[in-house]
Amino acid sequence: MRIWNELTYIHKSSLALGFFDGIHLGHRVVLKNAINVAKKNNTESTVITFKSHPLNILTNEKVEQILSLEDKLNIMEKTGIDNIVLLDFSEIASMKANDYLEKILINYFSPVAITTGFNHHFGFNKEGDSDFLRKNKEKYDYMYFEVPPFVVQDKIVSCSVIRNLLHLGDFYNANKLLGYKFFIDGRVIKGEQLARKLGYPSANIIYPEEKIKVPHGVYFVEVTVDNNRYNGILNYGFAPTVNNSTNQKTEVHILNFDKNIYGEKIKIEFIAKIRNQMRFDNIEKLKAQIYRDIAFVDIYKHFLKGHFEFSHKSF
Repeated sequence: MRIWNELTYIHKSSLALGFFDGIHLGHRVVLKNAINVAKKNNTESTVITFKSHPLNILTNEKVEQILSLEDKLNIMEKTGIDNIVLLDFSEIASMKANDYLEKILINYFSPVAITTGFNHHFGFNKEGDSDFLRKNKEKYDYMYFEVPPFVVQDKIVSCSVIRNLLHLGDFYNANKLLGYKFFIDGRVIKGEQLARKLGYPSANIIYPEEKIKVPHGVYFVEVTVDNNRYNGILNYGFAPTVNNSTNQKTEVHILNFDKNIYGEKIKIEFIAKIRNQMRFDNIEKLKAQIYRDIAFVDIYKHFLKGHFEFSHKSF
């Protein structure tokens, strides 16, 4: 896969348009269609997207995302996309839909086909949409494919729905719509080692700034260390029983694991929220609760086996 950080000429592309935050199940239909059309027409598939969320420019507010740009590019590569063109939204935010179509899409890519989701918009004041692309397909000689809403258990798969579920800590349903487990990653840093003194050593990372923040609490997670997967208990927030600090922490106790991994990059996938953060009267009560948290993991693993299996083959 080739990544372009500016406009470049890629003749006769099969285009997929969108920001694709999360690359959820609906997004993957858009990408797959662009790839299939490219193969049928002996050409290349190209994603046209943006380096940062358009709302960062339109609202002047930092939008938390489901995936970082690096994550998104890694996943797109695994789908089989040939090219990704990353545009700076600020440079085209005021461009009218017709100008964007003619001066960008047609001029640089002369597309054999364009694929979008059902709710894709572009151009100043969102004047470009599926109807606009459909009306212009004969004029510019491209095929147009509008992917209809992708529905899972009566829920339309969309970034807004998934974001709401993540903000609620509902990973069971959010992960279903994503088609994989919501995750964060980072390098293990030195913590205060308070958890180790309790008998439950933890790995600390910095929660990625650009990612959606989950509610403060304790979570059942899966941790990938050096390509090996382990169950874990993650605490995100504060440590009110052992530390009155107001600094947020992201620390995970990896079950059945005792290695020095300072400086190593780990991936943490969220499975379920176990409980809210709690302040205990003493350390012994905290340790007893951690023991119950670990028991929750064993119980929930059996629940998942009977309800939902994730495939790790794609990502």
